[in-house]
Amino acid sequence: MADAGFAVQAWDAAPGMVALAARHKGVAARQARFDDLDAAAVYGGIWANFSLLHAPREAFAHHITAISKALRPGGVFHIGMKTGAEADRDGLGRAYTYYSIAELEAALSQAGLVVVSRQTGQDKGFAGTVDPWVILLAEKPVA
Repeated sequence: MADAGFAVQAWDAAPGMVALAARHKGVAARQARFDDLDAAAVYGGIWANFSLLHAPREAFAHHITAISKALRPGGVFHIGMKTGAEADRDGLGRAYTYYSIAELEAALSQAGLVVVSRQTGQDKGFAGTVDPWVILLAEKPVA
């Protein structure tokens, strides 16, 4: 994204991931959690690729609402999630919360975002299992 000329702010709760992101020219990286997002109409885009699946279900709507608030009108939101139901830990001990595509699209809509594209598939992850996923691209309408 930085190579394409975008101003990039990379956030991660893990210090090691922050250090990796900071190595890239044009990337401002900081250690932060989902709850730290409190901006209003600041970002032209937010990319949450298979990160929000680690948030607990009870916090998910709050996070999506904060993302919508942080986007400028016309801003885009990319979200990648494994699909399914319930919550579980993978073989590596990582916590996951799964959603159906309908649940995800409803959460985005309730936060004032409009889904403009959907891609689905399944792939083998780091834990060695093949899991279904969805990538949604949503926009914040221009008033």
